[in-house]
Amino acid sequence: MPRPGRANLILLAVSTTFTLLVFEVVARLYLAAPLPWRFPQIRYQSDPRLIFTLRPDQEAYTADKKATINARGLRGPLVPYERTSGTLRILILGDSIAFGYGVAESDSVGERLAARLAGRGLRAEVINTGVPSYNVEQEVGYLAAEGLRYRPDWVLLAVCWNDINEKSSVRVTPDGWLATAGDREAGPLVTLMETPAGYVLRNLFKRSRLLYAVTQGLRGVRDYFQPEEHAQFRDDVLAGRESPKVARGWERMETSLLDLARQGKEAGLRILVVTFPLLPALEKDSPGSSYPSRVLSLAQAAGLDTKDLTPAYRAAFQGHDSLFIPYDADHPNARGHDLAAAEIEAALVDLMGRGESPADHDMIRFR
Repeated sequence: MPRPGRANLILLAVSTTFTLLVFEVVARLYLAAPLPWRFPQIRYQSDPRLIFTLRPDQEAYTADKKATINARGLRGPLVPYERTSGTLRILILGDSIAFGYGVAESDSVGERLAARLAGRGLRAEVINTGVPSYNVEQEVGYLAAEGLRYRPDWVLLAVCWNDINEKSSVRVTPDGWLATAGDREAGPLVTLMETPAGYVLRNLFKRSRLLYAVTQGLRGVRDYFQPEEHAQFRDDVLAGRESPKVARGWERMETSLLDLARQGKEAGLRILVVTFPLLPALEKDSPGSSYPSRVLSLAQAAGLDTKDLTPAYRAAFQGHDSLFIPYDADHPNARGHDLAAAEIEAALVDLMGRGESPADHDMIRFR
């Protein structure tokens, strides 16, 4: 017969286990499963013009979704520079949102846009040049360096709030990861976590939704009292605070949009600037936010057409997981990408219908 002290310990262990199991069940009822990461994740290479690009010819993953990177360092099948007769050609510039981080290629905004235009009887080729972590300078720089070779009819610039971020100090590690100049070399634990065994460990940890949610909560508390630079940067944009970093970012945005307008005019193509919403602004009104209003005003001042997706997202928003991938503040899920494609499709058709040339009125220009 167990002694009272031992019996109490057993009772405590049983009751604690039972309580944790109950909490885990509740967490599974109300919390979305975190995205498992599959190995290998996409890798980068240094580039003298654009700082970095995706490594060409790699089979990798973006979170848990497969991503095939072609010989030119873009997601999806290789598209020839030569145009296809009778086909509208659209080139998308952007970062991880345009790329389709966390969703299958078929669910990305570019693929959904092509499918929607086909449903209207418009043969369209959409070239996705999005590279995760790019800012607007790199996106516009890509158009000048490579994008114009595709001779697109339209260029879509997919803008996210963090496209005003500075990237000049970013470097590519020997393993193909992005790091900031001055960062300490990765320790053994970080190195382990970026191996197949490390991904297995991380995904096992995520199997407990309760444990993962607690970890995310603790990270949120830490960021509240000791905000990381990235979190502080986002809060400044959301609140409309003109910190030195934010001010420099808007200056780069203005310069890049003027350069984009110049390239469009010289190449004779149409440009649409599309702003994707900032998740906290959907969860709570942020009337002082400088995004997306600042982007829209700068683009319009440069003579560029614009489309803000915030109203459509706000109308469809029913909580984080309705439009965004789990435990992520920026990246749309498949439904979010399709919603963006629907709004872009409507904007393009409207703009082409109001075009100044007869070909624009026919909704297609062949060159």
